Amino acid sequence: MKSLKTKARGTSGVDPRVYARGLKLRAELTGGNYVKGADTDLDAALVPVRELLTEWMWGKVWTRKGIDRRTRSFMNIGILMALNRPQELALNLRMAVKNGLSRAEIGEAILHAAGYCGVPAGVNSIGVASQFFKAEDQERAGKPARRRGRP
Repeated sequence: MKSLKTKARGTSGVDPRVYARGLKLRAELTGGNYVKGADTDLDAALVPVRELLTEWMWGKVWTRKGIDRRTRSFMNIGILMALNRPQELALNLRMAVKNGLSRAEIGEAILHAAGYCGVPAGVNSIGVASQFFKAEDQERAGKPARRRGRP
């Protein structure tokens, strides 16, 4: 399967300008290596889905002026806890730090959402955040980080 960058656009009906804006932001917040890894070996049947999600979520929703990225990251922590999506939560914690959230704020977001999502969601999210914080500390110390799920 060709990389999404080399695939001809049009099959999914995306607006190339909005898609490019979304892809740029997606790479900025999740990391260019993450995007390359997620998109390079994507089955051809799934390329239109990835294109539409990148255009819509990253190119239209995340770039709206209504709320800033930091607030969007705060919201995502609770949403992903409620949906029980630990891999996406781990990825979004990395984005939250890039968007300016501190560890204390991430902890408060988890605590607040646990009150609405329940103890199991809170416990699961503590584990995800602990793993993320440890990996972040190892990266800062120059040690290779082991990550569960996605980077």
